[in-house]
Amino acid sequence: MRNIKEIIYNVSPYWIQNILITYYGKKVIAERYGTIYFDELNRLLNNDYSNYNKEISNQKNELIRFIKFAVNKSPFYQELYEGIDLDKIKTVDDLRLLPIISKEDLRANITKVYTIDEEDAVVSFTGGTTGKSLKVYISSEDMQKRMAYLDAFKIRTGITDLMTARKATFSGRQLIKANEKKRFWRYNKAYNQRLYSTFHLNESNMSKYVEDLNKFKPEIINGFVSAIYDLAHYIDRHNVKLEFVPIAIFTTSESLLKYHRELIEHTFKSKIYNQYASAEGAPFITECKEGNLHYNIDTGVIEQTNISGQKAEDMIVTSFTTHGTPLIRYNIQDRVIFKEGFCICGSSHPLIESIEGRQVDYLTAVDGTKVSLSHLADVIKGIPNSIKKIQFIQRKRSELEILLVLDERLYTKKDELKLRESIKYRFGKEIKISMKIVEDIPREKSGKYSLIKNFLK
Repeated sequence: MRNIKEIIYNVSPYWIQNILITYYGKKVIAERYGTIYFDELNRLLNNDYSNYNKEISNQKNELIRFIKFAVNKSPFYQELYEGIDLDKIKTVDDLRLLPIISKEDLRANITKVYTIDEEDAVVSFTGGTTGKSLKVYISSEDMQKRMAYLDAFKIRTGITDLMTARKATFSGRQLIKANEKKRFWRYNKAYNQRLYSTFHLNESNMSKYVEDLNKFKPEIINGFVSAIYDLAHYIDRHNVKLEFVPIAIFTTSESLLKYHRELIEHTFKSKIYNQYASAEGAPFITECKEGNLHYNIDTGVIEQTNISGQKAEDMIVTSFTTHGTPLIRYNIQDRVIFKEGFCICGSSHPLIESIEGRQVDYLTAVDGTKVSLSHLADVIKGIPNSIKKIQFIQRKRSELEILLVLDERLYTKKDELKLRESIKYRFGKEIKISMKIVEDIPREKSGKYSLIKNFLK
């Protein structure tokens, strides 16, 4: 069953929903933008990243402090590292003395991993392209520091005031009724943010999106690659005139490929800046003004470990801003390709050629709307820790098969109903859903687990 807040929101008229979203926006602002945020933002904007040896030394010191914290505060790491001489860890290379943590290790032991109580945490739900649901606790300090890092990255692109700038956001939030015919957006006045539904973004509705964007004239566009690309493709095909030029476009959640970048930048006459993080709190990878991706070593460690045997290296991450749910040598199941050399932007942080594993794939709703991998990853966020694996298989537009590997201690009938409700919101009420509980879901030939199997293509 949905909670009372969701029920009230769903039955409210458009203008009341805007008020409720703004009220929630004020709560989020208070949560993310405190004294720690502003102090950290000021430090980051004035930091000199040009000295590589200094950056490596700082990373090493932060790593040692973080490991000591995790062992002192987390029962999981106390047990895991029993018998290991942690004094031997003096550099990043020494991390190899510690075991790698899988997503299943984290999920199965999550309550022992936590170092804070839920009432003291900012709670984050992960879905991700691996189909594993996790409930992560983030400390207030870490949340503010992560927001400061993300905002410092955005400010360096030329945005002077993030709070007041007009922002158009395309994400997987379920803010609009499935049968909406007119307004496919809601407004968060507290953050000057228009939230556009990506569930209604199909050919018959695109003109309404463009019309509203021309009225709103966003200075910043951010969100799913697939949604922004589909909108740009419509604008380009129909030669629609845009009456605004964004300062910057920020993409998230999915791989930004060359053809996406070219069309989006051509259509909106604005530069895209790519970035990588995760709901669990992985170290940041951000794009500089020179167009290069940097592994930001002041936020954590990304080890190069080729587990899957592919060209790209598996990302084994240790993040310095995960004190609530510590991540040390965590296999996040995304991959990167590193690049030699340094960037002329002035930062000595290592270069990344590309980020793999967030492929832009999709299934199709009954009405023809694309349902991207990111939308499906969001489906299980509301069912934390009870799903070990999930896979969505589509052979007909009107039918969807779902394979589930469950933790039967945690999974309930309530979870199944919530899962069905989320699916029908994305695919339409007419979709026929077949759920099958299985022992395991095999990997692809690439060694990568697939959330989506689309046989309609």
